[in-house]
Amino acid sequence: MSFLQGIIDSFNSVFSSDPSSSSSSSQSHLNSTSMEAASSPSSVSNERVAFKLKGYYDLATQEIAKAVRAEEWGLVDDAILHYKNAQRILLEAHSTPVPSFITSSEQAKVQSYRQKISKWQGQVSERLQALSRRAGLY
Repeated sequence: MSFLQGIIDSFNSVFSSDPSSSSSSSQSHLNSTSMEAASSPSSVSNERVAFKLKGYYDLATQEIAKAVRAEEWGLVDDAILHYKNAQRILLEAHSTPVPSFITSSEQAKVQSYRQKISKWQGQVSERLQALSRRAGLY
């Protein structure tokens, strides 16, 4: 729910402040306005990188939680399936390109999610190997 709220807030912030409608008296003002408008879509897409990584991270941790529950219930095949789903999600997240021109705060968020994703990739891989050996798949 907070993810959707973040998207809505980001759209509201883009559409609520329209400096070109307030006055168009000078050519320099128009040039600066057009430059701001040109940079705002890229800044919105750059902010989306952190949201996208957070979405991948949340989705992967949900799959990991399902796998752990399945493992606790003795459903090894289901656990393997959920761990593989989580591994695919984490791989997709890891391959998400990050633009080089994002703000330092966004860069910090992206780096934090990348570290968490890498950590979980290793742990999921270990669990998959252990479960696969137990199930006789290796």
